[in-house]
Formats: sequence, structure tokens, C-alpha cells
Amino acid sequence: MSHSASQRTPIASRVPTRGVRDLFVGVTRKSLGPQILAGVTLLAIAILEQLATSQLAGVPAFAAMIAFIAATLAFTFVGANPIVSVGADSTIAPLFAVALLRLAAPNSSQYYTLVATAAVVTGLVVMAVGLFRLGWLADFLSAPIVTGFMAGIGVIIIVHQLPHVLGVAGGGNSVFARLDDVAHQLGQLNAWSLGIALGTLGLMILGEKFNPRLPVALVAVIGFSLLASLASLSHHGVQELGAVVAGGPVWRLHWLSLHDWGAVVTTSLTLAVVVISQSGATSRVAAEEIGVAQNMDRDFTGVGVANVLAGLVGTFPVDASPARTSVVSLAGGRTKLAGLVAGVGALGLAPLASHARAIPLAVLAGVLVFVAGRLIKLGQFRAIWRVSRAEFAVALLSLAGVIVLGVELGLALAVGLAILMRTWRSARPRMVELGRRGDTTSWEPLGLPGVQRHPHVLAVLFDEALWFANADVFARELRTLLVKHPNTQHVVLDAVGMPDVDFTGLSTLAEVVDDLHHDGIDVVIARANAAVADALQRSSEARVRHLPLHQSVDSAVRAAAS
Repeated sequence: MSHSASQRTPIASRVPTRGVRDLFVGVTRKSLGPQILAGVTLLAIAILEQLATSQLAGVPAFAAMIAFIAATLAFTFVGANPIVSVGADSTIAPLFAVALLRLAAPNSSQYYTLVATAAVVTGLVVMAVGLFRLGWLADFLSAPIVTGFMAGIGVIIIVHQLPHVLGVAGGGNSVFARLDDVAHQLGQLNAWSLGIALGTLGLMILGEKFNPRLPVALVAVIGFSLLASLASLSHHGVQELGAVVAGGPVWRLHWLSLHDWGAVVTTSLTLAVVVISQSGATSRVAAEEIGVAQNMDRDFTGVGVANVLAGLVGTFPVDASPARTSVVSLAGGRTKLAGLVAGVGALGLAPLASHARAIPLAVLAGVLVFVAGRLIKLGQFRAIWRVSRAEFAVALLSLAGVIVLGVELGLALAVGLAILMRTWRSARPRMVELGRRGDTTSWEPLGLPGVQRHPHVLAVLFDEALWFANADVFARELRTLLVKHPNTQHVVLDAVGMPDVDFTGLSTLAEVVDDLHHDGIDVVIARANAAVADALQRSSEARVRHLPLHQSVDSAVRAAAS
């Protein structure tokens, strides 16, 4: 999603602050109305999404609302990103539901205790990541990985909503199992449910086109709920949300058996990996979209606190939602006021929750399909394809991995491949031969118009750190160029692209310098940074310690050739 410069947060307000005043950073008299409207839009989407997610989590519908209220207010006060929405999430709900329903019956007090405990444990782990400043872990999520990851989550959400869209029974925990189950029930498709879902989706698409800040989702829900009620569509197979019993926070934490603790801790660690991955990706995308400074450590702390609070009030694990966050951004949310409005608004509407029983599930499915579709950014895939086929493959692998292997394994595979690809590139760097442009002091790659090689001088640029994985490549490439230019008397190594050099790199450089000296060729170094210069001075090889260092390639060539 792209935004014009006028929609981005002013530079002066991009640095996150702390405290209660943080809630109103960026809020002016002019922006107050739009930020409140963005909060109302988030509230309209969140109510519907939370009610739908409660079914995936195997808990009463109102428990999801309590989770949203607690998590939203916690992150609003503790987190840094102004538009990230935290609450019940359809990505992690099936993960803990499947694991913990093996230990307790659905809708039992024991199950509610297990999920509340899992929320606290998950929150403590995610909080630790933030408090110990391990937010740099999110740096491994490159733009192509995040693009594929978000698209994969979008596909998962859409597939999980297909039964409600088509009005058939749901089944299967994986994407392919659910698709197979739906395919076998196509003969039982309910036309009313499909029409309601498509109608909701169509209204939201039109609303986004004409004015994305209007709470069209709420209008669609009210309208189709009235239609379903007046036409008695429940008698025609249209599934309804059912009874929603409003209640308050409940203390559900009790000491567990050793076996239950083992299952809860294992589940929580898995959840923490997913929450960290998804929250990191969501926060990064949101920060880039609205132009605010990133503070990943504080965001992880905020999501961790949100989980702990969700567990303490008797609900279940929560996560940063890329879908709801995208809605906030689309609605013009740029400050924490939007989240505060949504959280307080949900709290105020809580007593009316019992009236939600007649909402058709197809409406909720239409809303979730629209929101999930915002995560599948085909334009971003095309942009990656134009720039790098290798990174496009990483994006596709991230997409396929999340769908086939699940969020945590799919993301781990994509990150591992990206690191491997980056390492391979670093281990196979380029040795670029340089020449002087005309009568200037500018040294540029040979082959460019007006760039000529200096007689008897081989000037080269090595564009990576010199380390154990590429030291042999360095020596081999340099010797290849020397064979190509047998009259070389001086070698100038431009180290501007060499950020560091390790012990193996120094040893290889010493061997190369010795070989060249034996052949009557001297070596000088240009534009070495402080780290490389310090490493050369600490070398045990005298020839390396005494290598001449120059501030520019031109001065190095002049000194060598004089």
C-alpha cells in the first residue's frame, strides 16, 4: 500500500516518546476528527473479526472481545508503533486451540485455564525479547520475506473462512485439508450464505474505493443482519453467530499438573515464535507505510504485556494483526488515538454484545476475506520480480512455506534461505578492475565510456568484507587479473567496499602480498576504513602492517607509480 507524502507523519513527530503524552503525539485540532474516525473503523472491523476468531480459538465469543480490549489498551500504552492493532488473531488461534484441546474438552473451565496460562507464558517470552533488546531478530525479515509471509497469512485466513462463505460445515486444520473438505461439500452450497458473503465483500470494496475511512463493514453487518432476520434466513441454512453472553474479566489461572505445564510451555514457545515473527513484520510494514521511526524492542514489549494482561483477565493469547493494522492505515490512522478510541469503544459497546447473536457468519466471513485480501500485495511481488529473481523466489518460498508448513516453519525456512543466499553472495564477491576517467582524479570500473587503465598499475575494488568464506576467491580473482595484465608493477586495492577483514582474510592477504613482492610487484591500499586499518596494524605479518594506506585511489596510484 502506498501513501502520498501528505499522508505520512511529519518528520518531527516520527521519534517515539514514552508516557501518557505518547497517546496524543501527532494529534492536532485538524487531525482529531480523522483519527477518531479511523478508530471507529478499526472498532467496526475488530468487533466482527474478534467474534469470528473466537470460534477458531474454541472460546465464547465475548472472551475475544475482552482479549481485544485488554490487548489494545495494553499495547496503546506500552508499544511504540501508533497504528499496530493487537488482539485475538486468526493466525495463532488454531495453533493453541489444536494443541490444548487435546488436554481438555471444549468450553470447559480446564480449557479456559490452559489458554489463559498459555497467554501469560507467551507474553513473558515476548516481553523478554523486547526488554533484553532482541528486537534486532526482526532484521532478518527482509521485504521479500515479509511480502510472502503476509500473503501466506492472507491465504490462510481466506481458506479458513470458505466454509462460512459457502454455508457448509468446516473441517481440517491445514489449508489443504480444509480445501479438500470444502471441495467435498460443494454440492451442499448455500446460495444465501454465498450471496451475503459476496455482498459484504462487494460493499467493502466499493467503500474502499470511494471513502476507505467510512465504517462500511458495520453498515454491511447491520444491513445483512436485518435482512437475515426479516427473511428468517436461519431457516434456509444461513448460519448465525449464536448467543453471545456478555461478561467481565475472570481469573482463570490455577496451578497445573506437570503434564499440562509441559504442553502449555511447549505451545507457548511455538506461539512466541509466531507472535514475534508476525508482530515484527506487522510493525515494520506499518512503520514504513506511515513513515514513523521503528522501535521493535518496545513493540515486542508491548505485545508481550498485551498477552500477559489477556491471560490475567481470563482470555487467551493475542498477536499483532497485519489485517487490522492495514485497515487502520487505510482509514487514515496515524496516531495512537485510533487504537485508544477502538479499545474504549469496545469497552463501551460490551453490554450490547448479546444483540450480536443474529449476525450471519457469512457476513463475518466477507469482512475477513476483504481484510485478508489486503495482505496479498501482487504489486509488491511484481516489483520484487523486476529487481531480483532470487529475492522473488524467496518471497514465493515464504508464501508457500507459510501455507504448506505453517507460520513458524514456513517463516523459518524463508529466513534461513535468505541468510544462506546473502552468505553465498558475500562468499562470491566481485573483483572490479578500475581505471581513471580522462584527466580527472576519478577512478571507475573499466568498460565505462572514457575510463582507461593506467599503464603498469592494476587498480581493483573488492566489494565485500574479506573473510574466511571468500579469502580464496579474493586471491584467485586477483591472480587471474595479473595473468591478464602481465606487465603489472603495482597493485592498488580499493578497500572502500570492504567493511571488515578477519584473521583468515589477513592471512590470505599476507600470502598474496608475499607472492607479489617476490614477483617484483608492490601493493598499496586505498580508502580503508578504521576497522580494516586497525586490523592491518594488528597483523602478525610485517608486510601487511607496513602496507601503505591512502585516502583515495588516485593518490595511491600516483604514490605507487612515482
